[in-house]
Amino acid sequence: MASIKRRPDGKWRARYRDANNKEYAQHPATKPAGQRWLDEQTAALVTGTHLSPKAGSITLGEYVSEWQSRRTWAPSTTERIERELRIHILPTFGPRRIESIQRAHVAIWAKALPLKPSSTPTVYETHCAILNAAVDDRRIPRNEAKGAQLPKAEDAPVVPLTAEEVAAITADSLPRLSAAVTLTAGTGLRQGELFGVAQDRVDFLRRELRVDQQLWTPKKGRPFLKPPKEKRSYRTIALSTLTVEALSAHVAQFGAGEHGLLFHTDGHPIARSLGGKYMRLATSATGLSGHGWHDLRHYHASVLLSHGVSPAVVAERLGHSIETLSKTYAHVIRSDEERVRAIVDADFAESADLSRTNTA
Repeated sequence: MASIKRRPDGKWRARYRDANNKEYAQHPATKPAGQRWLDEQTAALVTGTHLSPKAGSITLGEYVSEWQSRRTWAPSTTERIERELRIHILPTFGPRRIESIQRAHVAIWAKALPLKPSSTPTVYETHCAILNAAVDDRRIPRNEAKGAQLPKAEDAPVVPLTAEEVAAITADSLPRLSAAVTLTAGTGLRQGELFGVAQDRVDFLRRELRVDQQLWTPKKGRPFLKPPKEKRSYRTIALSTLTVEALSAHVAQFGAGEHGLLFHTDGHPIARSLGGKYMRLATSATGLSGHGWHDLRHYHASVLLSHGVSPAVVAERLGHSIETLSKTYAHVIRSDEERVRAIVDADFAESADLSRTNTA
């Protein structure tokens, strides 16, 4: 039921009731304005898109608290989202009513983020996820952040380490970590996967490594082992003879630590920050400051791709998707163009020779 009547002060009172018999009212200056509002609300009731007029008046900060309480994430995702909210999202949008957030506001905010263009979409997606939930909760009719223009990502291409540089890092690493450098360069493991390698995951006879766990370092407390985040991260990696020999020598000298971990300090797992510190010490000694464990992963992928190994095989070894691999290492794959030309020319030449022989 809806109605509009004039009040003694000259203004109008438009009111209606929803399906739950809850009354809503507005006091427009003119009757046409009131009628337009009633028509909009009536149409929303009929189409099932009706929202309480005050549903979107909650601030983003207030809504985020409600949103977080209903979500269950992996520890790494929880830390990332809390960091993004604290540093990037809530300082700008926390005090704003969610109904007031417009696409232009989001675009201006994204452009001003003190992040690399390649990192901005991750924070933007978190912002979008919050507003998508607000739509589902019937707080706002649509997510205005969708389609906001983001800074164009133009990251510099990966410049992999050379074999000589990897050898220098290995030589200048702590003795108990030189095999870790060899293993990472020879398999492309992520840092968490590397320090989560247990002795029973290495098949020395078959020369294989099973990756089914990683060492996770929380904000507070000791590191602990946890399963990989994605299904593709579960994999079995073929090991080179040199890698197996390095691991065998390492086990003979240092043994296994807690949980059977190959790399440890006095038996204790190596937390992420400590592992980073060890790598910084090694790269500083070789004049390669700024490089880390992930650069050894880049080295492994680049070596395989530049020698013609199938991108599908490389992606499987890294626990990557083909799309991510192609985007990150396209310039390495393209560096094989001369070899491709030579192969095609050789094949054409052989075909031409066969054709002339058959014709003769």
